[in-house]
Amino acid sequence: MLRQPLATDLPAFLDALDEVCLWLPKSASPKALEGQFRVRLAGQPLAVVAVKGGERAPVKPDPGRVVLAGTFQKSLGGQEWNPSGKETQLTRLSDGRFELVVKLPAGSHAYKLTRGGTWDENYGMDFTPGGANLMLVLKKPTLVRFVADFSKKTLKNSVENSRDVPPPMSLPAPPQAHTDDMSYQSFRLTLARKLTAGEILQPLQVQFQAQPWRTVYIREALSDPLFYYAPSDLGARWSRTQTVFKLWSPVATQVTLILGTQRLPMVRGGSGVWQVAALGDWHGAPYHFELVSYGQKRRAADLYGVAATADSSRSIVVDLSRTNPPGWPAPRPFVGKKPTDAVLYELHLRDFTIHPSSGVRPEWRGKYLGLTQKVDYLAQLGITHVHLLPFQDFNAAHSENYNWGYETSLFNVPEEQYATRPHGDPIGHLREVKQLVQALHTRGIGVVMDVVYNHTVPSQGALSAFWESVPYYYFRSNDKGELLNESGVGNALHDERPMVRKFVRESLAYWSREFKIDGFRFDLLGMFTKATVAELCQEIRRQNPSAVIYGEPWTGGGPLRFGKGDQKGLAVAVFNDHFRNALRGDLDGSQPGFALGGKTAAATLESLLGGSLSDFAASPTETVNYVSAHDNATFWDKVALSLPREPELHHAAVKLAHASVLLAQGIPFLEGGVELGRTKGGNPNSYNAGDRANQFDWRRGAEFEDVRAYMAGLIRLRRAHPAFRLSTAEQVKRTLTFLPHASGAAFRLNGGRVGDSWQQVLVVLHGSKKPGTFTLPPGLWKKAVDHQRAGIQSLGVFRGRAVLASLSASVFFQD
Repeated sequence: MLRQPLATDLPAFLDALDEVCLWLPKSASPKALEGQFRVRLAGQPLAVVAVKGGERAPVKPDPGRVVLAGTFQKSLGGQEWNPSGKETQLTRLSDGRFELVVKLPAGSHAYKLTRGGTWDENYGMDFTPGGANLMLVLKKPTLVRFVADFSKKTLKNSVENSRDVPPPMSLPAPPQAHTDDMSYQSFRLTLARKLTAGEILQPLQVQFQAQPWRTVYIREALSDPLFYYAPSDLGARWSRTQTVFKLWSPVATQVTLILGTQRLPMVRGGSGVWQVAALGDWHGAPYHFELVSYGQKRRAADLYGVAATADSSRSIVVDLSRTNPPGWPAPRPFVGKKPTDAVLYELHLRDFTIHPSSGVRPEWRGKYLGLTQKVDYLAQLGITHVHLLPFQDFNAAHSENYNWGYETSLFNVPEEQYATRPHGDPIGHLREVKQLVQALHTRGIGVVMDVVYNHTVPSQGALSAFWESVPYYYFRSNDKGELLNESGVGNALHDERPMVRKFVRESLAYWSREFKIDGFRFDLLGMFTKATVAELCQEIRRQNPSAVIYGEPWTGGGPLRFGKGDQKGLAVAVFNDHFRNALRGDLDGSQPGFALGGKTAAATLESLLGGSLSDFAASPTETVNYVSAHDNATFWDKVALSLPREPELHHAAVKLAHASVLLAQGIPFLEGGVELGRTKGGNPNSYNAGDRANQFDWRRGAEFEDVRAYMAGLIRLRRAHPAFRLSTAEQVKRTLTFLPHASGAAFRLNGGRVGDSWQQVLVVLHGSKKPGTFTLPPGLWKKAVDHQRAGIQSLGVFRGRAVLASLSASVFFQD
């Protein structure tokens, strides 16, 4: 007998116009349950003609259910990224130790360790909870043994850790079949007919046996073409004579616009769009929507709104022309360039200027306008783009506290805490963002927005414009109605749904068009489908053909839909964590990578330096090469961990790492402040640690002036010579040749083949802590880079054997 659950615990869903999905607390055969469901529409019965089984889930988190969830599950007969997949469930060896032996096909495999049958407990790289995906690259089908040890917090395999994990000789016998104890199963009820667009507004309910009637929420059925609204005019459209307000909410039975002190009833039109025109000039007026849906009153800000009150509860009508500073806009600085022409520099608006040593006027420190006073510094460094951590309006509950901003609430609104008047001038916030963009553009620097469209905060309730406008539609949920925690922060935007994808696409177009943004960095891009990524890239490039687009090819714990390799041919790049790990070592531990004297296979270095073409990229424009970013320890803190007793090598390690980034084929990405010796005091996750950990202490710059000058010289060298900025696989193939070097990597570039003024270029990256030598190819060679200096001028003429300093980069050329 099934237990009697509370009706309030059990939502049901209309996932097609003729299909109701509901959850039951115990699994059962669909055939055995035929005739036990009833559906009624506006109180009248609606026949159920078929019952099908659906989603299943474990009884409760089971510590004994340890599973490798990843891309290889499909090849083993299961479903990719399934945390309860039996085909990759590990066998218990002892307390806390589990083992799996499987035969995996050739290819690049992404995976994570999960426990409990859900994503609630999962481990990625370095056994970090919710960390980045692990990767295993196999050149041929291979028997692999995985051993997880929860007490030691390790996950090792016989391919990469053969000393600790003996390679298996054969597959184990298959486990005995057993029946999973399931906590619920969803069922899909086919209705006798499709509902019309008008009928979904009527109360729809479903009942199982004698249980209470449940409300049916319209979920996937809203993806039907009936409800797609094509025009790009949702939100508030201002003019001097009237403002037209439009809201998409097909499930609402009543909508009222609250404009200042007025209440204006809105009229429902096609596709579920509500509309009203308010006569007069409403520039600066606050507004929100009051809705009735599913018998409840709701209140929502305008998710398409472009300005909002500080608490994000009300939107503001804006005449955007009144937000333009004098001389707006300045010409875009990166027109006609290739992605590999970019040099990206990441910073957080507050961190960069909050310290008094920044030299910024006190009232501008940590603000949009504060950065305008540091533009000269950035221009002198030579970078092409500033990558700004999120400044779309984020969780009002944290706006008064330090935060990185990866919890967006309203995607078209600038975050108020970076404005000089955060609480008194919401329209002025837009003007200050434009002043910042204009100041950077004037000095030839583009702006990359770090955007977080993969999830929102909050995701439910009165402060979520998405939820209050259309409950359950914008977010991924299971058939119990629980939001899926694929992002690691409680929810995931359901990007396949047409009106969700439309919202993201139009938001990106708005920032590109109105604020002249030059590129976008997508947080957790791996959560999006490939079709969505392709559509978003197409829209961005329609607005700005020279936009730089890149993102993280991983998730916050959920299924990977867009990983390394999926970017091929889409004009989007992904962060190359293979590059980072090889050069840096582990993220926050003491294990050294190549740049810190660690061992790295020559073949790995050659692949990475050549644009990762033998790994996951189809061209160098698809890989973002880096060794550090805002996440994890700063590079200086990492160096201190890996070389604690060799401080004399710290500067050398930083120089070698960033020479590798800036001289490799691909798009170089720099952690802001690394040239200034920036430290976070060893804090590897400082997202809420405040100024003490995160601020740029500009006084340290004097101690690290040699590093700043070196990196500026490398940037100048890269930007001056196209041989370092190849954009196609064919160019790399005919231009780059690797030469033997026992203590690192050496490569030769035929600059003449790509129009470089240097006919031949030779780069030697020496990864040994001891000095070494390298035999130059025949002829006379000029040197542009050694262990102390970098630039485009000759440092002397050399032939024969060159001496290499410890942990150093050298660049020779023939012109």
